Amino acid sequence: MKLKNTFLIILFLIQVNASFGQKQEKQFDSKPNIILFLADDMGWGDAGCYGQEKIKTPNLDKMAKNGLRFTNAYTVSPVCAPARSGLIEGLHSGHTLVRNNKSREGKNVSFSKENYTMAEMLKEAGYSTGLFGKWGLADAGTDGIPTKQGFDEFYGFLDQRKAHYYYPDSLWHNEELIDVPLSEEKQYSSADWYLDKAKDFIKKEKDGPFFAYIPTQLPHLYMPYRPMDCYKDKPWPEGDKRWATMISTIDQQMGELVELIDSLGISENTIILFLSDNGGGNGQRIYYHDVRFFKSNANFRGMKRDLFEGGIRVPFIIQWEGTIKKGISDEPVAYYDLMSTLGELAGNIPQNTDGESLVKLFTGISNKLNREYLYWEFPDIASPNSKFAVRKGKWKGVKEWMGAPLQIYNLEEDPEELYNWHYERQDLVEEFEAIMKKEHEPSKYWPLRNE
Repeated sequence: MKLKNTFLIILFLIQVNASFGQKQEKQFDSKPNIILFLADDMGWGDAGCYGQEKIKTPNLDKMAKNGLRFTNAYTVSPVCAPARSGLIEGLHSGHTLVRNNKSREGKNVSFSKENYTMAEMLKEAGYSTGLFGKWGLADAGTDGIPTKQGFDEFYGFLDQRKAHYYYPDSLWHNEELIDVPLSEEKQYSSADWYLDKAKDFIKKEKDGPFFAYIPTQLPHLYMPYRPMDCYKDKPWPEGDKRWATMISTIDQQMGELVELIDSLGISENTIILFLSDNGGGNGQRIYYHDVRFFKSNANFRGMKRDLFEGGIRVPFIIQWEGTIKKGISDEPVAYYDLMSTLGELAGNIPQNTDGESLVKLFTGISNKLNREYLYWEFPDIASPNSKFAVRKGKWKGVKEWMGAPLQIYNLEEDPEELYNWHYERQDLVEEFEAIMKKEHEPSKYWPLRNE
C-alpha cells in the first residue's frame, strides 16, 4: 500500500509539472496575421477607454473591452521619427539609429542596410508585409526606403515632415511617386487613401500570414478635417473641434479594420494592435489645439517632447479574438517590446533587441515581466545635450538636461510627478545615473558633450 501511494504521488507530480509546462509555453497553431496601427500625437487620455469624456471613441472602447488595454505603456521617444525608429528596430532610444526628427546638422537620418527591422524579421518568417502611411525614416533613393527594409508593399510618405500635409498632389507607391485622388472638398485625405490601400492589401493577403503596418499621420497638428456634425455646434475653439474630429476619424478607421477582419472570417487568427507614437502636443499653424482642453495627456506632467509621463506614456490596446486575455494590464511595457513579441508569435525571435516579449501577458500565462528597468533619452538638435529617463518598478528618474540634478518620482503614489525624492533617495539617484551612463550609446548624428 505504501509503495502504491508513493507511485500515485509521483504520477500526480508528473501531471502537475506537465500541465505547468504547457501553461508556460503556449503553442500557436499558426502564425497570426498582424495589424499594427500607429496614431500620431494621440495622447494617453484621448480615447474613452482611457477616461476621455468629450470625444467619442466607441470602436476603440470596444477593442479595449474585447481585448487587453495597457495603462503603463510607453513609447520609445517623445517625437515622431525616433519613436518609429525604436518601434521598428526593437531598440530603446539610446540604441536605435534615429533619435530626433533631425540630426545635429538639421538633416534627415535614413536607415541603411545595417538596420534590421520588424518587417524583415516577419518576412523571413514567411509573412507578406505592407506599410501604409508615414514611414519617416528615409530620404528617397536611400537604402532606408520601406521596400529595402523588409516591406513588400508601400503606400504613403517617406519624409515625416511632408506627412504634416494631408492633401499633397503625389505620394509614394513603393519606389515611385504617383498622383493621388485626394479631395479636401470631400474630406478624402492622404490618411483615408492609404487606409484604403491597407484594406486592399488585407483582402488580397487574407489567407496569410500578413503584416500590415499602418502609421497614420492622424491626429497630427495640422488638422485639415472639418468638424463632424457631432462637434461643429459645440462651444469650443475651432482647433479643438477639429482635434476631436480627427480622433473620431481614427476611431472610425479602427472600426473599419475590425469589421473587415470579421467579414473575412480571420478574426481568430489576426492580432490587432493600436498605439500612438508619443504623447499629445499643442497644435500649431493652421488651427490651435490645447491638450489641456481634452486632458489629452490625462493629469500627467508634460507633453510631446518631454520625458515626463505626458510625453511618453501612451495608449496601447491589443485585440485577438479567442487568444487574448481580456482585461487591463498595469505592467510597464514599451514599444521596443513588440519586436520580441511579434518575433515569438511568428517563430523568428530576434537576437538584438532591448525589449521583452509580451506574449505571456496577453495570453494570461503571467501578469508580470522579468524586466529590470525601462530607459529613454532624447537629444537636443541645437546643442550637445540630452534629456534622460529611467523607470524601475514604481520609481522613475528624469534628467531634463545633462548636468541637471536627477529628479526621482514614485509613480504609484504620484503619477503626476510632483514630489521630487532626490534628497531622500540618493541610492536611486546613483543607481539611475549609472543606468543612464550604461545604456547610452554614442551617436555620430547626435554627439553629446565630451563625445
